[in-house]
Amino acid sequence: MERHIKVRLSWARGRKRTVLSVLALFAACSILSAAVNGCNPTYPKEKFKESIIKVCKDEYKLDVKAETIGKTVAIYLPLENLIDFTFSITKSASEKINNVILTVSRVALSTDAKFDFYVVIAHDVRIPEIQIVIIKTVEDVKRFLLNDISRNEYARRMIIDIRFSSQAQKERAIQEVFDKMALDKKSQEDVMTDFFRAEPTGLGDIGYWNGQFYIKDIAMPEFIAEQMASRFKMAFHEDKPLTGAFQLKSAKCAYVANAGKRVFRFDVAADKKIGIKPEDNPDYGLILNAALNVASQAIYSYKFKDFDAVDISYEKEKEYLSVSRDELEDFRKKKIKLDYFVNRK
Repeated sequence: MERHIKVRLSWARGRKRTVLSVLALFAACSILSAAVNGCNPTYPKEKFKESIIKVCKDEYKLDVKAETIGKTVAIYLPLENLIDFTFSITKSASEKINNVILTVSRVALSTDAKFDFYVVIAHDVRIPEIQIVIIKTVEDVKRFLLNDISRNEYARRMIIDIRFSSQAQKERAIQEVFDKMALDKKSQEDVMTDFFRAEPTGLGDIGYWNGQFYIKDIAMPEFIAEQMASRFKMAFHEDKPLTGAFQLKSAKCAYVANAGKRVFRFDVAADKKIGIKPEDNPDYGLILNAALNVASQAIYSYKFKDFDAVDISYEKEKEYLSVSRDELEDFRKKKIKLDYFVNRK
C-alpha cells in the first residue's frame, strides 16, 4: 500500500502565494517580449526542454532534467535538504522548487510548443524514495494572468503531493526476490526493464527513480479527479464541524470510462472520533455534503462535461450515492440540497 506523508498546509499556501506574485511579473515580461519579437517565440519548441534546463542553470544555479511525453512536460530537481526531521519542506528547498515552477511557467508562456500540463518532481538525494510532485495546467497559468480566475482558485488548482516513490518501493521489493534467487546483475536488469519499468497508470505513480522519469501524458479528467481528492482533503481540514467529529483516513477519486458510461468514482474513508457524546453523534451527511460541494466546484471550474455521473462512497463504503451530471449541477446552483439525495436512498 502506498504510504503518504502529510505536507503542512501552511507551507503549501505560503509557497503558492509566492509563486503567484512572482508569476505575474514573469507574465508581464513574456507579454512585452512577444510584442517586441512578433510571432517569433522566445523559446522555440525545438529547444523547449533545453531552454528550461538552461534558464534553471543560468539564473538559479539549479541542475534539472526535463522530459516530455505527449502534451505533458516533466522537470526533475534533486535537492540535498528537501525535508527536515519533522518531515516538513525546508525553506531553502521550497525556494528552489518555486524557482523551477516559475521557470517552467515562464518558458511555457513564451513558446510555440503545445503543452497542457507540467509536472515538477523533487526528491531528497539523502532519501531518494521521498519525493514531491507538483502538477499544474498551462491553461490555468494563462487564465490567472488574465484575471479570469482568482488567486485562491488558482491555488486550489495546483496539485501538490509528498510521498514515497511507488517505483522505488516496487524495485526494492523485486530486488529482494532477485537476491534470494541469486540472479546475476544483467538478468536482474533485463527482468526489471521488461516487466517492472513502465509508464505509470495513474498520477499517483508519477515520479523519478534511479535516473529515469516515470511520467505519463496527463488527461484532463484524471487531473480533475486527482484535484477533487486534493480539494476534499483541504476542505475537510478547514471545516471545524468535520475535523471535530471525524478522522479522515483517505480521499481518492478516479475517472473511469467503462461500458459506455463515464464516471468519477469518489471514495472517502473517515471514522467518527473516539469520545464523541451520544447526543453529539455526527451525521455522515456532513462528509457527503462536503464531497458534493468539492466535486461540483472542481468539475464546473474546468467546464468539464464528458462524464455521466459522480459516484460517492463514504462511511466505510457502507453508504454509496450516484449523482448524475445534471443533478450535480443543480446542487451547485443550489436548486437541490443534500436532503434530495438522502431522501432518495
